[in-house]
Amino acid sequence: MQHTLTLQQLGDLVDPHNLITDSYQKAYYCKGFRVGHGDALAVVLPETLLQLWQVLKVCQQNDTIILMQASNTGVTGGSTPQGNDYDRPVVIVSTRKIKGVQVIDNAQQVIAFPGSTLTELETSLKPWNKEPHSVIGSSCIGASVVGGICNNSGGSLLQRGPAFTEKSLFAQIDDSGELHLINHLGIDLGSTPEEMIARLEAGDYTTGTAPDWEGKIWADDYAGVIKDVDATTPTRFNGNPQYLHDSAGCAGKVIVFAVRLATFDATPQEDTFYIGTNDEQVLLELRRYLIEQLDTLPIQAEYIHRNAFRLTLRYARHMFLSIKRFGPAALPALMQKKARWDALVKKLRLLPHNTIDRLIQWGNYIMPSTVAPRLLSYHRRYEHHLMIKVARDEVPQMSRLLTAYFATRNGEWFHCTQAEQKDAFLVRFGVGACTVFYCEFAGINTDDRLIAFDVALRRNDDRWMIRLPPELQAQVLEDSCCGHFFCLVNHQDYILKPGVDSVKFKAAVLAYLDQRGAKYPAEHNIGHLYHASEEHQHHFHQLDPTNSCNPGIGKTSKKKHWA
Repeated sequence: MQHTLTLQQLGDLVDPHNLITDSYQKAYYCKGFRVGHGDALAVVLPETLLQLWQVLKVCQQNDTIILMQASNTGVTGGSTPQGNDYDRPVVIVSTRKIKGVQVIDNAQQVIAFPGSTLTELETSLKPWNKEPHSVIGSSCIGASVVGGICNNSGGSLLQRGPAFTEKSLFAQIDDSGELHLINHLGIDLGSTPEEMIARLEAGDYTTGTAPDWEGKIWADDYAGVIKDVDATTPTRFNGNPQYLHDSAGCAGKVIVFAVRLATFDATPQEDTFYIGTNDEQVLLELRRYLIEQLDTLPIQAEYIHRNAFRLTLRYARHMFLSIKRFGPAALPALMQKKARWDALVKKLRLLPHNTIDRLIQWGNYIMPSTVAPRLLSYHRRYEHHLMIKVARDEVPQMSRLLTAYFATRNGEWFHCTQAEQKDAFLVRFGVGACTVFYCEFAGINTDDRLIAFDVALRRNDDRWMIRLPPELQAQVLEDSCCGHFFCLVNHQDYILKPGVDSVKFKAAVLAYLDQRGAKYPAEHNIGHLYHASEEHQHHFHQLDPTNSCNPGIGKTSKKKHWA
C-alpha cells in the first residue's frame, strides 16, 4: 500500500511518460554503463527544478531511497542501484530533462542545471569565444556537468584540473529527516525553496558584487601541482579532502539543482603532436623534460597503448564513426535507442539477449575504420602512443623540443593535420568503451569479468604501465590501457578469462598499486567498486546523516542512519 501511495503521488506531479514502472523500460536506468545493476520501485524524470523539488518531497515523506542520475555514463556504477538488498524502496530520479546553462557576468562564469551536458555547455559558450572547465572524453557520450562536479571528475585539461566548485544550490535531508534547499551559489535568490527555484529559472537575480565572487569555482592550483614532478604524491584522486566541499565530491549524497563554474578564453587554434615509441621510459622522461622546459603546459597529453588502439578500432568503431559523422551531441539519443532495442529483444525471448550487440559488431567488422593512415602506421609500429595538444603559438617551441629529444632516443613524432588530430582524439576517447562493447558482443558479464583500475600514480613514479606478475597475467583474456599522461592518471581495464576469481584478482592488483604509492580511484569516483576513504566517508555522513541518498556508495552501509 505504501508503494502504491508513493507511485500515485509521483504520478500526480509528472506526466505519465515521465514515471516509469515497467521493468523493461526501467532497465536502461537500472543498469550502469559498465557495471552495476539492481531494481527500483520507479524511475521518475522531472522536467523542471520545481518538479524536482516536489518529487524529492514525495520521496522524503514516503521514506524512499533517492538515487540521483543524470546521463548514466559513469563507469563505476555510482548512479544505479547495486543489488536488491536495500532496506527501503529505491526511486531513481533522472535529471536528463532538466537542461539549461545560464551564462553570467559577461561570460566569465556559468550556472549549469542538473541535466546539462558538457556538450551543451561547450555549445552555449561558443558565441562568447569561451570554453568550459572540462572537455573530458566522456563528453562524447553525454556526460553531465553536475555529475562531473559530484564525482570530482578529472578530465584531460592540464591547465584546469578536476571538476570542482564551492558554489552550488542543493537539497539536503538533515538528521531529523527534514528536506532543505541550501543556497550556496553566492547569489541572493530569496528565502523559500519555491522562490529560490522560480528566480533562478527566470534569471531574476544580480551578480558581480565582491562577496558574490568569494570561494573557488575551479581547481586554480592544478597547473602548479603538475609542475612539481618530484613530488611523492599523485596530482589528483577522488576523495582528496582538498576537493570535497558541499556538492563537490558528494557522489549523490545531496541533490544538486545548480552549480556555478568558471569559464576560460577559447584557444583560437589548437595543434596536436603524435608520438610513438616502444619504450615507456622514453615517454616518462619526455614528460619530465617537457614539463620543465615548456613555457606553458600543453592543453592535453593523452596516452593510448597499442592494444587499446586495436580493441577500439575493432569493437568501438561504431562509436568512432557515429561521433565523426553526427557529432558527440547525437550519441546519447543513439544509446537510448539501442537500450530500447535491447529491452525489446529480451522481452520477445526469441533471440539471444546480445543480438543487437552482435549486429553492431558485424557492422564494425565490415565497415572501414576511416582512421587517418599515419595513425594506423604508428599503431602497427609502436606499442606506446602519446598525443600532445598545444595552442598554435606554442607549436614552434614544441617542435624544437621534440626534435632535440628524439635525436638520441627511440621513437618518432609528427605534427598532425586537423583531420589527424580529430581522428587521434576520437580513438582515444573511444578506448573507455571498447572493453564494454567486447563483453557485450561476447556475452560476458561485465560485473564478473571486466575489472577496471582508475589509478593516480605518484608524480615522481618511474613506471607507467601496470606490469602484472606472470600468474596474474595468465588470468587475463584482454587488456586495455589509456590515460592522462602528464597527470600520471592510468586507466587499465582487464577482461578476465572464464572461471577467474575476480575478487582475488582485483585485491592482488590493488596490493601491487599500494606498494607503488598510488591512489585510486583517480577520477571516475568510487561508485560501488572502491572503498571510500575515511575523509570521503566523513563527507558523506555530514551531507546525508540519515543515509537516504545513494546509500551503499563507496561500499558503505545501505541501511537507514548508517546502521
